[in-house]
Amino acid sequence: MRSFSGTADQHTAGARSLRISLRATLRATLRATQRVTLTRVIDAVCFDLDGTIGGFAGDFAGLLSLVRTELMLEQCTMNSFADIVKQELVRDGPLTLKLVLERTLERLEQRPQVDLDLLSREIAAAYAAEVRQAQGAAALLARLDGKGIRLALLSNGPEDMQRAALAELGFERYFRVVLISGDSDVAVRKPGARIFTLACVGLETAPEHALMVGNDARADIGGALASGLQAVLIGSDRDAQEFGVPAVGGLEPLDTLLHTRFGV
Repeated sequence: MRSFSGTADQHTAGARSLRISLRATLRATLRATQRVTLTRVIDAVCFDLDGTIGGFAGDFAGLLSLVRTELMLEQCTMNSFADIVKQELVRDGPLTLKLVLERTLERLEQRPQVDLDLLSREIAAAYAAEVRQAQGAAALLARLDGKGIRLALLSNGPEDMQRAALAELGFERYFRVVLISGDSDVAVRKPGARIFTLACVGLETAPEHALMVGNDARADIGGALASGLQAVLIGSDRDAQEFGVPAVGGLEPLDTLLHTRFGV
C-alpha cells in the first residue's frame, strides 16, 4: 500500500506541475498576443506637413517684416505685429492668408491701404518658395504609394498657404486625401476629432487601420490616438512615451519602422 500511495502522490504532484506549466504557458501566450495586437495591420498612413514631410527653411521674421511694410504698419512695433499675426495664423475655422491680414488690421484698428487679395497671394508664394522636402520624404511617399498604401495629408494652417507649400514640395500626386484646417470643408485644427474622422472616411479605412505620422505630440499624436488611429512621433522618445507610441528621428528611420513593426 505504501508503494501504491507513493505512486499516486507522484501522479498528483505531476498533474499539479503540469497544470502550473500550462497556466504559465497560457499567460505567456496571452501576453505575446496582446503585444502583437497593440500594433494592428495598417492600410493607410496620414502625414503632417510642416516639420514632417517638409518645412519652411527661410527667414519667417523677415517675411513678417515685409508684410508689415506692405501693409504700411511701420508705426506698429515688430514684436506686437508678429504676435498678432501668429495668433491669427492658428485660429480654428475657415482660414486664408487674406483673412489673417484682415483680422490683423482690425485688431490694430487700421484700414487696408493695399490690395489684400494680391498681397496674400504674394505672401503665400514667398512662403512656399522657401519650403523644402524633408530628407527621405520623396522616397518614402513613392514607396508607400507604389505598394498601394492609401495616403492622406493633415495640416493645420491657412488653406492657401498650406496648399502652396504642398505644391512646392511636389507631393500632391501621392495623397488621396488632403485636409487643411483652414479649408471651409474641414474648419478644425488638429487635435480636433473631425479632421481625423474625415481622413479615415476619405481613405475608406477604419481608424485602427490608419497610422498618423507627425512631429507635434499633442496635435498629431494625441489627436490621432483619441480618434482611434495608431501613431508614430517624429521627435523625442520622452514625448512619445507620454502617449505610448514609438518615436523616430526622421523619415528614413520611419521607413525602417514601417517595415519592421507595421509590415508595410
